[in-house]
Amino acid sequence: MAGLLKIRFCGVTFEIADDPARPPVFVFGIRKSGSSIMNSMLAAVARFNGLNFVDVAGRLFEEGVDVERWRSDPSIASLLRGGNVYGGFRNAPSLLLDAPELVHGRSVLLVRDPRDALVSEYFSNAFSHSVPAAGEARAQMLAQRARAQSSDVAAYALRAANSFREALRQYLPFLSLPGLRLYRYEQAILDKRAFLLDACAHFGWRLPEPQLRGILRWADVIPAEENPHAFVRKVTPGDHREKLPPEVIAELDEFFRAEMRALGYL
Repeated sequence: MAGLLKIRFCGVTFEIADDPARPPVFVFGIRKSGSSIMNSMLAAVARFNGLNFVDVAGRLFEEGVDVERWRSDPSIASLLRGGNVYGGFRNAPSLLLDAPELVHGRSVLLVRDPRDALVSEYFSNAFSHSVPAAGEARAQMLAQRARAQSSDVAAYALRAANSFREALRQYLPFLSLPGLRLYRYEQAILDKRAFLLDACAHFGWRLPEPQLRGILRWADVIPAEENPHAFVRKVTPGDHREKLPPEVIAELDEFFRAEMRALGYL
């Protein structure tokens, strides 16, 4: 896309469109909730609609920038311009909650049953998640991999529950945004066609049938059998019931009760 601005944030250069006639929109997805495939699909649709997709958190992760470093930097608002779709956020960019572009704009948030998400995170951290080449994030990912590989899934889920609950709580204030639409993994990822059509209607984007079918050909992948080392390991909801003992599920049920109720899981 021609004429992109180059803006630095946390030491990383972002290419940003500047089209005041097209308000920015936002794509949020809590980690291990299908956010990677959602971002890929919506990035493809954004390009078809002549918009610039800015994978904010993804670029920062690739460059090894620690999550809490960018989450605490108010200059993130300097990235906001019209003509862009801002995505890649697994952790909430809470400092944008007062930004007029977000408050008065359109956004989507993808969430998942936290019990399933923790099981997915165990296998991802232990075997398949990418690791940055350098920086703070590389050291953190390697430490997470070592901890996951030295544990079993039940112990990992209990140990990681507090961190995951904090990630959920970061996003709860976003539910009050008038232009936010909430999607749950259990519907959006199992019916990507319906999700894409609804999200495009929400954003006011065009998505003709040929383009929709083209995206679904590479995006709508459900493994025939589980592969613990694959990035797309297992898509079917309810995996925690197979991987976790009943007493651990009961403990997680109580631990996440308030968040699951807020997100429509209770």
